[in-house]
Amino acid sequence: MRFFVYFFVAICALPFYDAANILGVFPLPGKSHFVMFERLMKRLAEKGHNVDVATHFPSKEVPEGYNQLSLVGSLPIMVSNLSINIFDGFSHYDMVHFMTKICGVDACAATLQTPVLQNLKTTKKKYDLLVTEIFGSDCMLGFGHMFNIPTVSLVSSIPLPWATDRIGNPDNPSYIPNYFVPSSARMKSNQIAREFFGPDIPTLEDLALNTSLILFNSHFSINNARPAVPNFIEVGGLHIKEPKPLSKYFENLLTSNTKGIIYLTMGSMIMTETFDPDKLQGLFDAFAELPYKVLWKANRERFPKGLTIPKNIHFENWMPQIDILCHPNVKLFVSHGGLMGSQEAVYCGVPRLGIPLFADQVNNIRAAEKMGLAVKVEYKEINKQTILTAARKLLEDPKYKQNSERASKEFKDRPLSPLDTAVFWVEYVIRHNGAPQLRIVGADLPWYQYYLVDVAIILFISFFAFLTVLVFVTKFIIRFIYDGRKEKHD
Repeated sequence: MRFFVYFFVAICALPFYDAANILGVFPLPGKSHFVMFERLMKRLAEKGHNVDVATHFPSKEVPEGYNQLSLVGSLPIMVSNLSINIFDGFSHYDMVHFMTKICGVDACAATLQTPVLQNLKTTKKKYDLLVTEIFGSDCMLGFGHMFNIPTVSLVSSIPLPWATDRIGNPDNPSYIPNYFVPSSARMKSNQIAREFFGPDIPTLEDLALNTSLILFNSHFSINNARPAVPNFIEVGGLHIKEPKPLSKYFENLLTSNTKGIIYLTMGSMIMTETFDPDKLQGLFDAFAELPYKVLWKANRERFPKGLTIPKNIHFENWMPQIDILCHPNVKLFVSHGGLMGSQEAVYCGVPRLGIPLFADQVNNIRAAEKMGLAVKVEYKEINKQTILTAARKLLEDPKYKQNSERASKEFKDRPLSPLDTAVFWVEYVIRHNGAPQLRIVGADLPWYQYYLVDVAIILFISFFAFLTVLVFVTKFIIRFIYDGRKEKHD
């Protein structure tokens, strides 16, 4: 009998939530972004919600309640198919154009023409929440307006300046670094949105103010600490899964005939096979001097002919990255400094040799250098000596490993995991019908009120008026005294 009482009490103590219908729309064809979003959306389905996800990357294994709306074929997929030559002389302007045109307007226009998104216009299904990404264009916010539902936005990087603006979060450039400026492509995005959703849709700038919550892929332990409003939530490392034991093949690869492992990858987009031959030979020659085995993510057959590849380098087309990085035999991670891989290195406590190529990678490596977690080598400076000097410094100076282990502890030390934090706040927005209580008043103030320009003008006018009156009164008093003395003298 006592068992049934305990069982009944335990059941009553469990939280009960109504399943919500959640729509996720992710138009960017970049796998490195979607791995973060997919983890959250699948977890929401596992929690019992009905989740529809428009994606370029349908998964073979999905939980119950996770429905995939395939965008495959609408845009070229950016996975292990970009040449380093694309980023030769890549300027700040080129990066903004890449984000706002190719990953913004073009991605918006192409995906809105797909049958799955066209069908959403006429669906009778009722949704409770829109989840989408803040990156090059906000055109998917129109679905939030169309279904009259709140929006939760995701940012796969550190906070972008045009993301924090919409929730009124302080973004002072004197101590908060950012690597982009707001885009000039909003006019085109508004036009595309009106063509799809209808002429009566508000501007995307106005729809952005409907954002209930933003989840940022950052964390104060490795990024700059900064003030945050209630609907600014850091979930850095959300994509990271608990490392699993390696297969026998990889376990043998990491432990046999080696002093340790150097793991090299340039992420999911760039093919290292397209590096200039002299840069590749510089890397090969440097690694040949080190008593470590190098695991290199690449296809050996695609490298230029005539290169001398040392015996201690092993190539694989794919590797379980987080499982390898957290293996105790891994001593150094060589990468381009992408944020996802950087967070995984911090999670596993592995020092980094960074070769930044574009976008946020320069800032990521620079921040890691300041923390004593990494050493940077510019791509144009790659040769045997620069790579060998940097690698030996990272491998032989114990402070880099110690700093990396300290950073790992700080990164992991949270009341909830990044995934559980994200799920809690998404469900909070659903439970509270958009959670308007999270939004600060300042987010809706015009700029001149937010920065107290109107108050400053009034104070200036008042001060000027006071000075004018003071001067007038002073002159009057002086004249009065002078005239009085003059009369007495006469």
